[in-house]
Amino acid sequence: MASSEERLREIFREVFNLGDGVDPSTCRQNETPQWDSLAHVSMVAALESEYGITVDTGDALELTSFDAVRRYLASARVE
Repeated sequence: MASSEERLREIFREVFNLGDGVDPSTCRQNETPQWDSLAHVSMVAALESEYGITVDTGDALELTSFDAVRRYLASARVE
């Protein structure tokens, strides 16, 4: 079974169509060209589906980097 962080890395790879040489943990909304508004919504939907959570709109707006998402999931006690 993959760890929560490994699953999160895979979500980022899929949603943002990251190449093999890109480390998902370095992704930030304002620095990742593929991270537009549609991709952001897709990421939030993927998080909700993968982790069985509901992300409030206010929280979704704060999810602007891999690290921010990781911290959010940790605070939601997602495993």
